[in-house]
Amino acid sequence: MKRNFLFIDDSGDTGFKKDSSSHFLLAAMVVVDENEKELLNDAIDKFRSNLGWAELDEFKFNITNKRTVLKLIETVKDFDFKAHIMVLDKRRINPDNIPKDKTSLYYRLIKELLLKIVFDNPVITIDGRAGKKFSKEIRTYLRKTLSDNGINNSRVYLVDSRKNSLIQLADIIVGSVARSYSKDKADNQKYIKALKTKIVEIHEIEI
Repeated sequence: MKRNFLFIDDSGDTGFKKDSSSHFLLAAMVVVDENEKELLNDAIDKFRSNLGWAELDEFKFNITNKRTVLKLIETVKDFDFKAHIMVLDKRRINPDNIPKDKTSLYYRLIKELLLKIVFDNPVITIDGRAGKKFSKEIRTYLRKTLSDNGINNSRVYLVDSRKNSLIQLADIIVGSVARSYSKDKADNQKYIKALKTKIVEIHEIEI
């Protein structure tokens, strides 16, 4: 049975306070099959090792040296994976439409993102450091959502991103796209341009 592998991470937050982020983004990185997944994982691990980093040292867009970010993108760009991005510009939301439940907003966005992607028997991996309750709820929600839309045989896993190189790559991708919305940053287009062959579409959603 052919399976696609999805790695999902986000950037920003789902809050609407003065100190909340202006945008919330979700990225789904889709790897075509298990063989390519293993090759891509090995390439990232080798890159980490060549930097002299420890096994649990994590690639994260917001804290990783940006030259290293660009080198990582160059390392992985020829592997067979694509990324789909969902973007919510919270500045454009009518105050009357601001959801009271941040979790329900996250669920809505992840559902809409997944339903824009064509895949086979997906194995979905999400950063799972948010707690056991959320982990159980999101697994149940995603399996039901996919099943209700004719997508069966799905699997959902929540993992510690420190131990999963492909979740870390999803973080680099979503962080790179998020940076492109930071007009005050001189390098705001640099990383998204480096990823241009890997990003299928950026979906800007309104609520």
